[in-house]
Amino acid sequence: MKKNIQFAKEIPYYGHFDVVVLGGGPAGVCAAIEGAEAKKSVLLVESTGMLGGMATSGLVGPFMTCYDREGNIPVVGGTFRRIIDGLAEYNAVYKPEELDSPSIHTSFIERYHRHVTAFDSYALQLVLDKMTQDAGVNVMLYTRFADCICKNDKIQTVILSALEGLVAVDADVYLDCTGNADVAKAAGVHTYKGEEMSGVPQPGTLMFEVSGVQDEGFLERSARPSIPVKAYRTPFTGKYKVNHYRVFDVDATNSQSMTKAHMEARKQVLKAYDVLRNQTQGFENAEIAQVAPVLGVRESRHIAGKYKITVDDIINGTKFSDRIATYGYGMDVHPRSDKESGNFKIEVAERYYIPYRSLIPEGCDNLIVAGKTISCESQAAGGLRCMPCAMAMGQAAGVAAVLAVTNNCTPENVNIDKLQTILREKGAILD
Repeated sequence: MKKNIQFAKEIPYYGHFDVVVLGGGPAGVCAAIEGAEAKKSVLLVESTGMLGGMATSGLVGPFMTCYDREGNIPVVGGTFRRIIDGLAEYNAVYKPEELDSPSIHTSFIERYHRHVTAFDSYALQLVLDKMTQDAGVNVMLYTRFADCICKNDKIQTVILSALEGLVAVDADVYLDCTGNADVAKAAGVHTYKGEEMSGVPQPGTLMFEVSGVQDEGFLERSARPSIPVKAYRTPFTGKYKVNHYRVFDVDATNSQSMTKAHMEARKQVLKAYDVLRNQTQGFENAEIAQVAPVLGVRESRHIAGKYKITVDDIINGTKFSDRIATYGYGMDVHPRSDKESGNFKIEVAERYYIPYRSLIPEGCDNLIVAGKTISCESQAAGGLRCMPCAMAMGQAAGVAAVLAVTNNCTPENVNIDKLQTILREKGAILD
């Protein structure tokens, strides 16, 4: 019996772009917008039928705080704030400055939950459609990264699995925003999964929404559901996003593992719904409005980059000279098994910083990686994985790609002073 087969086929060439962004989640969509607004030709590839990643297809919300550790000073601006402004046009958001904790919008959680952003996932789909179209991004939904052809430590061509079959595109610079470091892995970049030594990742959760909640019955901390079920009210009366039980040891890069986990998670939705409807004040008449079509997985691959962010960097707030983003959320590492407990076990600095070098992989000269798979220790990723931080990284990656194309240099060699200047001009917060 053969262990492998060889496969060769002539496939259509879809053309050349200045920048190809693989993955249309929070990081990828911000990167693509930045590139296209700078008048570069940008292709944005997304495997589902919507942009936004976990914020839309995963129904994850609210956006965790974009403020510092104590919730006093904003630390994320730029494209993230523009997206919030777009949601406001649909009356589908409570801006972070409008919310504080504890409240029904934070499920009465106080720590690190000051100034979260409550939003509606459908409205976010509309906002991201408009922003990418207005910017001139070429968007391909229902299209998955399949492989790449590399030479001399550079990606020459990427192979995409589109609905019409396999197709090929190429670019000067590629951005891996897949959430799994799929492109980096295929390009030969060294990656590792989950926790150092053990390889065990943070768990997955299948989010869902309920409607018909009596908000007035859920106004007291004593009314909150039994842990770990957490209900966060959206901008709409009686409608809540629900974060709840966990599926352990999920390998987000393996189809069989994800299949098994997703099936288990669907059963957990009913278990969490029972806690809400039968044990939680205000939820007696609640109905499931929708269940996320995509399983949320908190941790997957990490890349080996030019710099690896350490737990000490997060604790001490190391202020890197090449910083491209700052954040203040705690190292929220969910239990990796049912024998563990607790999330925030290590205190972070008032604010901490993401160096550009952590987005640049070793071994591939025309690739930038943004999102939760950047080069960092597993524990350090506990806060970096949050969506506002991913958007800040995505914006920086998009600007860096533009500079690399404009100056005909590799992403590693872009002028950091220029990169930081542009980011500040665009509202990003680096200090």
